[in-house]
Amino acid sequence: MPVYVPRDQNVIQKIFQDHFSDFTEQYDDHYAKQYGKYRIIRIKETVERFNECGDYSKGIAQIKCTNPNCLHEYFRPFSCKSWYLCPSCNQKRIQLFAEHLSENLLLKLPHRQFVFTIPKLLRVYFKNDRTLFEEVSKIIFGIVTDFYKEVTHKPLKTGLVVSHHTFGDMLRFNPHWHCIILEGGIDEEDSFHHIPIKDTSKLAEVFRRRVIKLFVEKDLLQKSFAMKLISWKHSGFSVDNSISIPASSQKARVNLSQYSVRHPVSLKKIFYVKENSTVIYRTKYNAYWGENIKLFKAVDFIAELTMHIPPKHKHLIRYYGLYSSRSKGKANKDGSLARFTYRPETSGDVQLVGSPDEYPETVSNKASRQSWARLIQKVRLIPGVCEANSLVVLANAKTTPGMPKMRP
Repeated sequence: MPVYVPRDQNVIQKIFQDHFSDFTEQYDDHYAKQYGKYRIIRIKETVERFNECGDYSKGIAQIKCTNPNCLHEYFRPFSCKSWYLCPSCNQKRIQLFAEHLSENLLLKLPHRQFVFTIPKLLRVYFKNDRTLFEEVSKIIFGIVTDFYKEVTHKPLKTGLVVSHHTFGDMLRFNPHWHCIILEGGIDEEDSFHHIPIKDTSKLAEVFRRRVIKLFVEKDLLQKSFAMKLISWKHSGFSVDNSISIPASSQKARVNLSQYSVRHPVSLKKIFYVKENSTVIYRTKYNAYWGENIKLFKAVDFIAELTMHIPPKHKHLIRYYGLYSSRSKGKANKDGSLARFTYRPETSGDVQLVGSPDEYPETVSNKASRQSWARLIQKVRLIPGVCEANSLVVLANAKTTPGMPKMRP
C-alpha cells in the first residue's frame, strides 16, 4: 500500500526554536540598522505561524483514498502557508504554480527564460524600498514590447511572467528577476510572429539606462553620478537568456516554473550544530566568492533568512500582456487565443501564487481541500500497489477557543 510519509520538524524549525528568542532580544542592537527597525513585527508574525506548521495540536484534517481496493485513511496537521520561510509549504506552492503556468496560462508557443541582474551598488535600495521590484518589472515588460514593435514595425501582444528574487547563493541579498517571456507576439490579425532575442548585450544596455533613469526620477541618484554609472565599461547589469522553453516541451515549462518560485535555501545544504549554535551552509563551489562553505552563528542565520520575508500584501510574481488578468478574462469571453490552445482558469489554485495574506483561504472551501489532497498525493506518497491514489479531505478538526486559525 502507498504510505504517507509524515515530515518531522525540519532543521530550520529547530534553529528557530532554539535561537529565535535570542534573535528578537538582539534585533534592535545588532540587526535593526541593517534590516529595518520595524521589520521585526512582520518577522514575529511569520515565525509564529511557521513554528506551528505541522503541529497536530493546532488542528488536523482527515484524508482518505477513494480507491475501493485501498480506502486508506490518516490524519494530516495543518500548514502555516508562510512559503517564503517554510520549505514544506513552499513545496505546495511550487507544485501549484508550475501546474497553473504549464497547464492553464502559458500559450503553447515558444518561450524563453530571461534573468535580469543589477550591480551591487544599487542593491541596497531594493532592501529599503521593496516597491522598486515592481517598477523594474514594468521596465522589463516595456523593453520586450518595444523590441518586438521595433522588429515588426507594428504593435504585438506578448506575455511575460516576472518573478523577482531577493536572495542569491548562501542567502546573500541579491535582487534579480526571473522572467518567462513569450518569444514573439500576436498581431491584430491573430497571427503569431516568432521573434527570438539573440543579442542580450544590447538588451542589457537598454535595461541599464532605463533602471538608472528610474533611480534619477525617484531622486535616489544624482544626475552627475548617474552619468558616471552609464559610462562604466563593466556596468554590473546583465541579462541571461540561455534557457529556452520549446512550445512542445511540457517538462521544460514545469521545471522553469518551479525554479522561478524556489525557496531561498535548500534543507540539504544546511547542517545545524546545536552544541556550539552554528549553522554550516554547504553548496557548490563559487568561483566569484572562492568558497563553497559558509559558517553562520545561529542568530545570524536567522537574520539572513528572515531578511527575505516580503512585506505584507506584496506580490513577488507579476503577469503582463497576454498573461495579465484583464487579457485572460477577455480571452475567456471571445476565445481569441483558442487556436494557441489557451485554457482558462478552472480552479482557485492560482491564489497561492501571490501573498497568502492577500488571498484568504478557508478550510471549508471544497476546491481548496481537493487540490491540497491532490498535492499530498503528488508530493508525499510512495508509489505502491494502489494505482488510483485518489485522495479526498473528509473533515477538518475544529480548533479550540483561542487557537489561531490555520489553513490546510
